[in-house]
Amino acid sequence: MPSQDKFIKALEDEMKKFAEERWTDYKKAALNDMEDFIKEYKNDFIRWKKALDTGTLKKCDFEWLVQSKKDEAKLMALKQEGLAKVAQDRFLNGLIDLIIGTAFKTLL
Repeated sequence: MPSQDKFIKALEDEMKKFAEERWTDYKKAALNDMEDFIKEYKNDFIRWKKALDTGTLKKCDFEWLVQSKKDEAKLMALKQEGLAKVAQDRFLNGLIDLIIGTAFKTLL
C-alpha cells in the first residue's frame, strides 16, 4: 500500500475514534465536518506527507502547513448543531493534532 493510501486510511480510522470518544453528542456532525475538511485539503496533505516521507519537508514545516489550513475550516455541521465557538476551536485544534500525529505515525 503506497504511503499516501496508508496515511489517508489511518487518518479516516483516527477521525472515527476521535468523533466517537471525544464528540459523542455531536458525532455525526463532527464526522461530516472532518470528512469535508480532509476532502477539501486532501491533495495538500498528501503532497506534504510525501515530502515529509522523503525528508524534503521537516516535521516543523509540515506542522505549520497543516496548522495554516485551520483558519479555512468551515465546520458547517457543528455550527448547525449550535456548538459554541470555543468548542468549535477545541474541535478544530484536536483535528489538526490528529492529522499531524497520524502523519508522523505513518512515516516511511
